[in-house]
Amino acid sequence: MIFLVLLSIFLHQASSSPVNQPLSFSFSSFSQLSCSSGSLICTGAVTPYNGYLSLTSDPFQSNSSYYSATLPLNEVGRVLYKQPVIAWPAMISTTFTIRISRYPNTTDSADGMTFVFAPDSNPSPPNSYGSSLGIFSRSQGGNVSQLAVELDTYKNEFDMDGNHIGIDTTSVLSSFAASLNSTGIDLKSGRPIKVQIDYDGWTKMLYVSVGYHGYPLQRFIEKPIIMSETVPSSVYVGFTAATGAISESHHLLDWTFTTFPLPSYSLKKQNLVKH
Repeated sequence: MIFLVLLSIFLHQASSSPVNQPLSFSFSSFSQLSCSSGSLICTGAVTPYNGYLSLTSDPFQSNSSYYSATLPLNEVGRVLYKQPVIAWPAMISTTFTIRISRYPNTTDSADGMTFVFAPDSNPSPPNSYGSSLGIFSRSQGGNVSQLAVELDTYKNEFDMDGNHIGIDTTSVLSSFAASLNSTGIDLKSGRPIKVQIDYDGWTKMLYVSVGYHGYPLQRFIEKPIIMSETVPSSVYVGFTAATGAISESHHLLDWTFTTFPLPSYSLKKQNLVKH
């Protein structure tokens, strides 16, 4: 993706339209100060630890024993970068590592995480726990201009299964979803999983690739998205996670992000790749 960004610079540098400087940031790890250092906005159930951010509560542990009676239910956590970034016209690339784990001595878990392009830096909406994944309240309907890539670990009545990735815009009913069941990747395996999301502002294509840390990424989503019709030109980027009547832990281990603004003529729809 970085190659595509650089290629775009050279191919279009003759344009009379100005191209602003890119914005890039990287968190190779996290610490107990990550939510108070000013770089991140942490709300809800987020807790920083040395090595990762926990977006929902880890299981309570005392004397090496876990107590199921204290499982935290109906939790929501949200982590956003401190300042807005340009969503369009732009080339965007982000890579991050997550770890989703079932609680000890449990047979099921829920509900998952998202990477979100949010219209503001507010906390997750009220009552956005469970299947709403911290991005929509149950009363919002389709009135929010945002884009989320969901990593869904629970099969609700509207889901294909409990191990899929999807694209959400106006509701948690994904406009596109891909199951991971036949790939050998289990989102709630407790293993670090790397995710790469790329958006090509020239072709209006969104790409999502996933793989276990240390293994090659597999591309599962290639979806046309007209970003200018989906989110504001300036957005906050980050993560949400939620539990419902069942719990699991949601860890963010690292995160890099780059957005490279493009000239305004890149918004023309004739650049859209047809599928």
